[in-house]
Amino acid sequence: MSSIVEIARLANVSKMTVSNVINKKYSKVSKETIDKIERIIAETNYTPNLFARSLKSNTSKIVLLAIPQTIENDPYKNKAFNNPFYGELINSIEYNLRKFGYYLMFRFINENEILSNLVINWNIDGVIVLGAIEKEMDVMFKEVNVPTVFLDTYADTTKNDMIITDDEKGGYLATDYLYQTGRRKIGVVVSSIKSVGVASKRYDGYRQALASHQIEFQESWLFEGFPSFEFGDQIGKYISSNRNQFDALFVYSDILALGVIKGLKSYGLRVPEDIAVIGFDGLYIGELSEPKLTTIKQDITVKGEMGVNLLMRKLSGESTTVEQLKLPVELLIKEST
Repeated sequence: MSSIVEIARLANVSKMTVSNVINKKYSKVSKETIDKIERIIAETNYTPNLFARSLKSNTSKIVLLAIPQTIENDPYKNKAFNNPFYGELINSIEYNLRKFGYYLMFRFINENEILSNLVINWNIDGVIVLGAIEKEMDVMFKEVNVPTVFLDTYADTTKNDMIITDDEKGGYLATDYLYQTGRRKIGVVVSSIKSVGVASKRYDGYRQALASHQIEFQESWLFEGFPSFEFGDQIGKYISSNRNQFDALFVYSDILALGVIKGLKSYGLRVPEDIAVIGFDGLYIGELSEPKLTTIKQDITVKGEMGVNLLMRKLSGESTTVEQLKLPVELLIKEST
């Protein structure tokens, strides 16, 4: 296996010059020398010793993506990756971290896990948190002393760097569209709305749309549970056994909406003829369903890219003030409405 010393000898340059190229400090090296060193690195299959580099520079080039899993008694938490939302977002985060020379470490965080311990033990450079709810902020993420960016996280604070989707507007657009198509008995399927988070914000938009059209909300219209295909299937079957209670459903995620459609159809209800269904996310699997899923689209790939770029600005010192950014949404009309 080659070493920096060997590469320096082959390129007839100093070890410092090789180190600058490896660490992408190109301003200190001529393009001709960069090309020569990178060619030798490729030819010799040189791999940096990340552990040694971490000890010397006190930087690991590792970013932790942390996803809290704290819904009580969730029987589907070990199936989170059944939801393509995670794959699409993680792919974007890893791809963009790679461009900056960083590596991705991923972990689901439970209610008994303290994130600061992970950060210290693995010498993590920065953290991206996905989908934390307000009650977790002061416990799970306490004393994390590295740059941290929160995605899809709502908290009553101005001190955290955040990127969110316009979830409230999305809930409103979905419900308003159902009303415009003649639907009046519009139910809603969400995960927990007990704490402020993505589900509660989309639910708030739903309630605002009902109110704007003078539709009186009924508690029996709310279905609250687990963010999974399986739970959606259960809800679809339950609604099918109570025919004529609804003529439309706003479901707060695509994977949940597809489960609802499966449950409805298994008991003979037609979508959208008997009941319209609209989801939220804009996942590709909505195009594969029968019928194709009408949905509120958010750009998940851009969200991942923005999260990485914001974290890099924090790590480099380019950004020294709190940044809180909001991504737009759009209605994609397909066949389920």
